[in-house]
Amino acid sequence: MKIRMRNTIQFDEQLEVIDQLYDVELREKGDYSYLLFYNEEKEKVVLKFNDTELVMSRFSNPKTIMRFLKETDSLAYIPTPMGIQEFIIQTSHYQVEQQKIELAYQLQNKEGNPFANYRLEITWG
Repeated sequence: MKIRMRNTIQFDEQLEVIDQLYDVELREKGDYSYLLFYNEEKEKVVLKFNDTELVMSRFSNPKTIMRFLKETDSLAYIPTPMGIQEFIIQTSHYQVEQQKIELAYQLQNKEGNPFANYRLEITWG
């Protein structure tokens, strides 16, 4: 089975599209589904999701965890060249359909200033 992650990133006036394809394993446990794969850096990535939230964990060094909540803000601690940065994730759209997740969100710094806007579509099968 394959997972495709297509991420459109708007940073100031720049637009970047990242399209990635990986082998993936799907697991179900309780109210959550899990998609497990390894990215191009050979880091394990786990997407844990249901109808109201998506938690993206990347087992890098340091570990990166991003939590997306339907119609609610959350916090993310993301490693950057300047060290671990705290960001606010403002999710404006989150929808799960059969074998598809649509997500639109904005990363903001802890003062609430926008960093970038993202539209992420995840499909698998």
